[in-house]
Amino acid sequence: MKATGPEEKIVVLGMGNSVVSDDRVGLAVAEQVRALLDESPIANVVVSESTRGGLELIDLLSGYRHAIIVDCLTLPDPRPGRVVQLSLGEVSGSARLVNAHEISIAEAFALAAHLGIDMPETVEIYAVEGGDTTTVSEQMTPPVEAAVLPLARRIHASLAKRAVERQDPATT
Repeated sequence: MKATGPEEKIVVLGMGNSVVSDDRVGLAVAEQVRALLDESPIANVVVSESTRGGLELIDLLSGYRHAIIVDCLTLPDPRPGRVVQLSLGEVSGSARLVNAHEISIAEAFALAAHLGIDMPETVEIYAVEGGDTTTVSEQMTPPVEAAVLPLARRIHASLAKRAVERQDPATT
């Protein structure tokens, strides 16, 4: 059953590694979303960060109706800084959402459903193509860094629109 009204909880989850150049982009977007929410609060939105994936995603996402996940996307021929919106089944290229050493996000959702764990009914995944995901550095490459604030603003605007729609279902 879909939760509606003010009790609908939303999580924005930024994922990444804070000391591996462009791989920190999800964490940086989460930081910017948090700053935007400090300036212009939206009820029932929680911002979280994680450096891990796999089974931890169940703990991080359970109990929310909607999840927005941001992570770095590593591709053979990347366009650094390009933002791609993906579904649960399309997350190849993300070290935390699809990991050979752990279960993928899709498998985590399937396991949670099998165990009766309440997971988000809707999930938006924003993947930012990284140019350098191997250099130990707290600095992102310029094109990836340039994508952070616009994506954070896009997510904040989406959350604000969703909040208005929750208050007035006639606007959907």
